[in-house]
Order: sequence, then C-alpha cells, then structure tokens
Amino acid sequence: MNTQIWLQLLQQHYPIDIQPTLTTPLIRPKVRKLHSVHPKRSAWNVHKFGGSSFENADSYSFVAGLINKFDGKNLVVVSALSGITNHLYALCRRVKSDENWLESEEWTTLVNRIATTIKSRLGNSQSGLKETQRFAADLIYLINVLSGMAISTPEEQESIEQLVVGYGEIWSARLMTQTMRDDFHRSAAFLDAREVLVVKQEGSRIEVCWDITKERLKKWFYHCRWCDVLIVTGFIARHVETELPITLKRNGSDYTATIFSVLTKANSVTIWKDVNGMFTADPKKNPDAKFIPEQTYEQAEEASRKGAFVIQADCIEPAKLHGVPIFLRNCFNLECPGTRIGNPLPSQNNNDLDHSEQAAEEDHLMDSIQNQNAFRPLCSESEQQLSFNIGEEHGIREIIV
Repeated sequence: MNTQIWLQLLQQHYPIDIQPTLTTPLIRPKVRKLHSVHPKRSAWNVHKFGGSSFENADSYSFVAGLINKFDGKNLVVVSALSGITNHLYALCRRVKSDENWLESEEWTTLVNRIATTIKSRLGNSQSGLKETQRFAADLIYLINVLSGMAISTPEEQESIEQLVVGYGEIWSARLMTQTMRDDFHRSAAFLDAREVLVVKQEGSRIEVCWDITKERLKKWFYHCRWCDVLIVTGFIARHVETELPITLKRNGSDYTATIFSVLTKANSVTIWKDVNGMFTADPKKNPDAKFIPEQTYEQAEEASRKGAFVIQADCIEPAKLHGVPIFLRNCFNLECPGTRIGNPLPSQNNNDLDHSEQAAEEDHLMDSIQNQNAFRPLCSESEQQLSFNIGEEHGIREIIV
C-alpha cells in the first residue's frame, strides 16, 4: 500500500524524517526528574471527562486547568476527541469494502484532525514533535492491522474493530498528559487501561475481573507511585480469555471512572458535564426542571432505568458496592457542588471513631507498592521497541524518542 499520502499529511505539521536509516540506534526515553518535592500520599480523587469536553485543542487546556485546581492526587479518565470514536467506526466499515481505503476521506480526515490537534495544543515544542511521532507509529500499526480486515472472518473483524476504535481514547489521554506536564509542570503519568483493566463479557454485560486487575495495577504502579496526576483511557479494557482489546460499550468511560475509583479506594468520583447535575427533567429542554442535590445509589439507578441518561445503572454499580460517592458537576460552573450520588450522609451524632477504625483496617492498594521515585514513560519499553522496528520497516526513523 502507498503510505506517502498520510506521511505527507503529517509532514505538514511536523518535519518527520521518513528516510530509511536502518543503522540508527534505538533512543530510549529519558527518565524525568522531579522538579519539586511532592506532597505526601493521599487518597485519589477520580474525575471523568466525556467526548463533549474535548471539542478541540483548546479544550485540553481548559480541562487541564480545571484539574490543576484540585489538591492531592487526581486520576483523570478521558474520552476521545469529540466525534473521533464514530469516525473510527466509519473507517472500519470503509476498510471492509474499499481496498483503496488509505486514500479515503475517513482515513485522511482522521490523520489530519489528530495531527492538527496535537500541533495546535503543543505547538513546536519537543513534546509536540514526540507526540506526533508516537501518532505516526500508531498509524503504521493500524495500517498493518486494518490491511487484513477485508479477508478476515466476522469474528476477527469484530476483534479488529474493538482494537481500532480504542485509539481515540489513547490519543486523547496522551495529549492530556503532555498538557498537564508542559502547561502546569505536574508529575503526570499516562495509563492505557488495557494494560491493567481485565474484564469478561457475558452477552451484553461487561464484568470486571477484580483480582487480576488489582494485581496488574499494583505492578504498573511500581514505577508511578509518586505521580500526582494519572491520565487513564476510558472505554477500553482487555478480555480475560483472549487477552484481546475490548470496549466497555455505551457510557464506557463512566464505567472506567467508577472502576478506578474502587481500585484506588478514591475519596470520590466526579463525572464532569455541562449541566449542574441531575434534574427532574432535561434542563436544556424544560426550564421548569428542578435541581436534585442528592440521591442514593438506588434512586439514581432507578432514574437511569426510566430513561435519565445522566449516568447508567451499570456504571453506578462498582461505586455502590464499595461506597464511593459519585458527583455530577458542571465544569463551567464550579460554584455549584453538583448532585451527590451515594449512601446517605451520616449525621453529626454518629461516632466518628468508628469511621476512623474502619479506615485504618483497610489496606490501601498503593500501600503495597514499594517507594519508587520514578516515572513511567508514555509507552512501555517493549512497545517502544516494537514501534521502532515497525517504523524502520516502513522507512520512518525515530518513531519513538
């Protein structure tokens, strides 16, 4: 296949060297040094931002600035750039029926939009060049995967599609990580949820394999214990039986957020939207809709079943089982505390000592990790080596720097 079309598109944004250089040694990423003393470890706060939060490059600056206002450690689950997931689904449909799909509007628009967003957000910085090179490596991999889709079985095509559509979240999370580092000098780390989140599927229901997932997260956190912002891909996971990538289906990023709130024993999980919280009706359509400041898990689940699409019942379940409160808040109106979903707040007459003893008995997931003052690179070492080798095969030098 002719790859010059999308390579030329990328070169419009950054001067990527596409001359074959087979003798170029692998350049390993440098370990970032801490520029300041980090605060003592505290419980995580989980935040989730959907696709509507990422309309363009400026949206990443806005979200990063919002997260930077919160003290302590913050885990941020992000969705893909608005419309990209649907675009990736459309690309998969195109590949099945068009052998010239590399010249299709679906492919060229995808390349152009992501590259433009990276360029607009990171500019001519070193991190901008590196992020574009990572994007180029992803495109090379996707070409290899999609090239065999037309002749694959329906089951194989489904697996390929599950893999491909998750890249929207990967590109979004990596860009958010770089924004937190460059603009706010935060010790931000990137986590592809497929590295740790393992699930099983029974019909349309997705269930978390908690023991496997916790063990994998412990190992992953070995090199990232001191990050104070963790950016996690929403929507994607890995199947327990096949080890293949899988999506969490509708409202998958909300599900990812509540799952990771349990894994990190977070103080809370906040679902950020463009409305103040839950209402008795859609406030955008009904001006008489009344704001609901607090609901129990059961009330929120019942509202979901009746058609209130603020948060799905399946997404509430992990937080409900472990007592993690969920907040629905407006990212454009921080003065409003939003709607709290959770167990009823204890009265002031309750014995606070009981809560302290209960908290002391819990073994925090992070306490089992040895103290390592190190950072995890945006890609694992094995992924870097693989991308570099693939890049050499396609004549692209220094894909991962």
